[in-house]
Amino acid sequence: MNIAARASIEPASVSLAEKRIHQTFTSAKLARRWLDTTSAKLELGQFEDTRPLERQTVRDLVDRYVCEEMQTRENDRKGHIPSILQDEIAQLALVDLTPMAVRGFRDRLAEKYSAATVVKRLNLLAAICQHAIAEWDLPFSKNPAAATAVKRPAGADKKRNRRLIGDEYNRLLEAMATSPWPDDVTFVQFAIEQGTRREEAVTLRWRDIDFDRHALSLGKTKTMHRAIERGPEIRPLTPGAARLLRSLQAQRKSSRPGDLIFDIGSKDCILSAVQTYGEESWSQGPYLLSSP
Repeated sequence: MNIAARASIEPASVSLAEKRIHQTFTSAKLARRWLDTTSAKLELGQFEDTRPLERQTVRDLVDRYVCEEMQTRENDRKGHIPSILQDEIAQLALVDLTPMAVRGFRDRLAEKYSAATVVKRLNLLAAICQHAIAEWDLPFSKNPAAATAVKRPAGADKKRNRRLIGDEYNRLLEAMATSPWPDDVTFVQFAIEQGTRREEAVTLRWRDIDFDRHALSLGKTKTMHRAIERGPEIRPLTPGAARLLRSLQAQRKSSRPGDLIFDIGSKDCILSAVQTYGEESWSQGPYLLSSP
């Protein structure tokens, strides 16, 4: 590639003829040094045009990703994206988004959030950067937020191993029985028996249950973006969950295919109920992940 240089003494300007890359320097000596270094990199095939990284900020990158790639990920948009945009890292030009900058972001998060939440938000930032590299051709030399570049907090998955112990299961059901919503107890039993996430169970309708095939269809899952391409996720319906649903169906005056299965208000209502009525029912925390 041919390189042309234009320079005045103060300031000096250097440009690459084909790519029209300009730099301004305080002296002709610095301009010449830059030109020589750039020429060497071009000859070795190592030159990277970082101008796109200089013109965009982390906020610009995140906003674009949210607009184009996160339409079905409401929880992430509302729960995790704001923590990135409200942090000082959002103001950085992408050229300054280094592993050191991401480590600072990590440490600020760690002062306010659990290790699991910090990891979630770091991984989200890393996914955004990786998408920008792969799909938008942003010239990051490497992903500055990748786990190989920025160490994740230890113990982030500890809470995922939580199980109800001792008499917590019965105490929880007794406490939930005081809730004003009629299906709260059955909902909690089903969620534990079937191993569903809260929002997955809240949005279930009778048409999603196939008793003959012992299956349930989940149209809204944590990986909802995949459902758009592959269709609803089909999971085996456990015998215990099937018994709970048949019993609930028998109590209904109407169980039309489009009706919601559980009368619990909303996903926020059931979370509030578990926190309010079940707060005395566990010794280590309200993690309904499996039956006792």
